[in-house]
Amino acid sequence: MKRDIILIMEGGTIQGVFSSGVMTAFQKHNIRPRIHSIYAVSSGAHNAAYFLSGNSEVGQEIYYDYLLRRHSFLKHLSAKVIIKKILGLFFLGKSFDVIDLEYIRDLEINIIPLNLERIKNTPIKFYVRVFDPKTRKNLFVDAREHTIERLLQSSKVPPYAYTKHDTGYIDGGVMPCRDFLTKVVKKNTDKTIIYIFNDKKTIKKVTKQILPDLIDVIFKTRFLGLRYGLKHLFNIYSYTYVSSLKDQKHTHVLYDETGNSKREKNKAKIYSAYKLGYAKGEAMLKELNIIK
Repeated sequence: MKRDIILIMEGGTIQGVFSSGVMTAFQKHNIRPRIHSIYAVSSGAHNAAYFLSGNSEVGQEIYYDYLLRRHSFLKHLSAKVIIKKILGLFFLGKSFDVIDLEYIRDLEINIIPLNLERIKNTPIKFYVRVFDPKTRKNLFVDAREHTIERLLQSSKVPPYAYTKHDTGYIDGGVMPCRDFLTKVVKKNTDKTIIYIFNDKKTIKKVTKQILPDLIDVIFKTRFLGLRYGLKHLFNIYSYTYVSSLKDQKHTHVLYDETGNSKREKNKAKIYSAYKLGYAKGEAMLKELNIIK
């Protein structure tokens, strides 16, 4: 069977529950023999790893029960704590450390373990997008080797995330870019590409969020340096948008429409995004005549 499908999976923290639903549908209908490669970032990378591991169906449980109910994900942030962390960042250069990636490491090794041997030996190419803070460039790194470390690198968003050791690379989503479009979509016109957004990215939505995004840029600039901040400002609209994929005839787009936020805590909304992802995944397979 010809491996003619490339999957691209964006991130979005809790919004990633949508793409975990999509991947569960793909797993159920066993499209692995058709998949040539997967390119992913942040929560999308974790979902891709569970798919390659053969247990995508744990996604709904992970996002609510393990990232929210059993883990202090962005909880306990009173006004006093927030002010203290902001002062610590600007005067001492201290990280906020409100996301514990060591917990994610334990989750994927011991609590709901990934089958790392299966991922290592898969014929499906698996790349995660990371950002090199030294060169201020995005890279695609092979995640079949050193999978857990690659997943943590692709999820470490400074100054918010905590790890015991410096991961070197950080989340490939910290710098707005069109890498998936320019380096994957446009260079693989002989493949069928399924592009999965966990949120419908539009210019209007980016503009609406411009103020909190600028505050975020200020925080990251203090932690990563002025050259990073200036590059981010010039790139602030440099995303791959749903509209920018319309002319790519070999590309099919899936995105969440439930309105989940990156820090969503409503159980019903999280579960509905997972179910929508599953339904859209099956619908896409029918559209592509992979299933009937």
